Amino acid sequence: MTPLLHRLLEAGVISVLDMHFARGLARLHPDEPESVFLGAALASRAVRNGHVCLDLHRVLTQPLLDQEAQPLEVELPSRFQWAMELGASPLVSAGERPTPLVFDGGARLYLARYWRYQTALADGLRARVQHRPAGIDPSSLRSGLDRLFRAQGEHRADPWQRLAALVAARRGLTVISGGPGTGKTSTVVRILALLQEQALARGERPLRMQLFAPTGKAAARLGESIAARLHELPVDDAVRRSIPTQPSTIHRGLGFRPSTPTHFAHDADNPLPVDLALVDEASMVDLALMAKLVAAVPPSARLVLLGDKNQLASVEAGAILGDVCRTDARPGYSPQFRDELVSLAGAQVVPEDPRQPGTPGIGDCIVELVKSYRFEAEGGIGGLARAINVGDGAAAVRELGEPMPADAAPRFSGAVGMVALREDDDPATVLRALVLDGFVPLLDSRDPHERLERLSRFRLLSPHRHGRYGVITLNRIVQEQLAASGRINLRDPWYDGRPIIITENDHQLELYNGDVGLVHRDPRGQTRVVFATAGGGLRWLAPARLPPHETVFAMTVHKSQGSEFDRVALVLPAAVSPILTRELVYTAVTRAKHRIVVYGIPSVLQQAVGRRIDRASGLREALWDG
Repeated sequence: MTPLLHRLLEAGVISVLDMHFARGLARLHPDEPESVFLGAALASRAVRNGHVCLDLHRVLTQPLLDQEAQPLEVELPSRFQWAMELGASPLVSAGERPTPLVFDGGARLYLARYWRYQTALADGLRARVQHRPAGIDPSSLRSGLDRLFRAQGEHRADPWQRLAALVAARRGLTVISGGPGTGKTSTVVRILALLQEQALARGERPLRMQLFAPTGKAAARLGESIAARLHELPVDDAVRRSIPTQPSTIHRGLGFRPSTPTHFAHDADNPLPVDLALVDEASMVDLALMAKLVAAVPPSARLVLLGDKNQLASVEAGAILGDVCRTDARPGYSPQFRDELVSLAGAQVVPEDPRQPGTPGIGDCIVELVKSYRFEAEGGIGGLARAINVGDGAAAVRELGEPMPADAAPRFSGAVGMVALREDDDPATVLRALVLDGFVPLLDSRDPHERLERLSRFRLLSPHRHGRYGVITLNRIVQEQLAASGRINLRDPWYDGRPIIITENDHQLELYNGDVGLVHRDPRGQTRVVFATAGGGLRWLAPARLPPHETVFAMTVHKSQGSEFDRVALVLPAAVSPILTRELVYTAVTRAKHRIVVYGIPSVLQQAVGRRIDRASGLREALWDG
């Protein structure tokens, strides 16, 4: 292997796995130029870092960072030379023949598997953009819209929610993006009811609907939200009964089978028996899994993607919702689409939109809900989230207000606040008052239902697992302080009240990465781990049966996706790191329903808000320009 790759390995730029991949290709074609093996190693690294491909332009214009996050001085080939040598290599193709690497001829180099995922997903979504479901009666549709999407109480009817329903009625693909409290679930429940009404009015069987979420926790929350809203719907009981309230994880819904080529029972050759598939928390779904899900949904079925495009992207490769919705300046709806909706709804239904009209395509399938019914229009969590979303770090710091001393945080009654840290602050000292206030009530309860409810009231979040303010340190601090107060016994690894989070999927037990449970000792002294189930039930397991897990008084912001807590404390590191971005801060802030306190250095927060996640991918271009 070349000296350059060895240097990148020693500096921590590439991993042993990346090097192993490049070496494997070198054994196949040892006479290829160094640039081909360099591209292979860096493409493997890119996927590990969440990118779908290696962007040659980016790697040539931005410094490679070593394991200390310091720029590494290395001499790379020119873009022209690199592209020429990749294009001429037998290890590389444009996707028309099987090769380990795929080069798009411009600046993107893919591992072949991710090229196939991206191509399959783009083709599947484009086909659904063109699909027009049949059987919509304009008259009954208008009646249903007026009944289901009318003003409720003091809230005026939201025209964007109504528009989302029309898109779902007339398009094979509907994408609904919105922040917390914008009524995504409420909108979806009414859309499902509207579509079922249409089917039943035609004398047909109810539409077969299947609801998905990326984690068990997110699936349970979606099911609870839908069930809670069903009784409010002004529809017949037959319609109400036809709306599913038991979502599944994507893995479970597709029938996970590790021994099969696609790893799932359902695929393009054995599609799901559905007329509509809905995916909640779509921002959390990676490219590979979304490609497999879309392939398994019949071409004639509707596909609804629901999520928040401003949240963190998936842990694995891809930023699907961001690419689909275009987090840059997305054009407005096409004139043809507006005319189509006028003929369908009998009136102009697209709200005032300052954007330039777009061309027919995927843009006509996307609706963004912007009005929050949870947060005030100005100030508070809503104001902070808006400042973060527009990248105004100074405004975000102002929204948090005058920093408070650490011991005042438990008594703080506002919606947003900040404890300003110094680099030499001791985390244990800074967090002590907050830890005792946040977690002692959990341990003082003896009822498992109440304990799980109290666990959802408060959570410590950190961007990092490691480091002075990372999750591992924070969990150790919390446990030491609770032990010092006499609430737990650290000599017992299964102490009563210990919250745990699953870190690896176990499909047999139906426990998934991100599921949260609690160690509970019953009156007979038996130790079990209890998990909440959809519908308010409890599930009990012996500790020995659990898949890999860890303590979760504190969790990473990534792991918190799909969760909500009454109160959140976000603990930032003392310096900006590559993962500290606008999307991460926004995701952390919007996990809080009532109160968020940020512990950190104001300048670090300000810099983080100014930095965006930009994952290399060709999906956006394939959907919007293809």
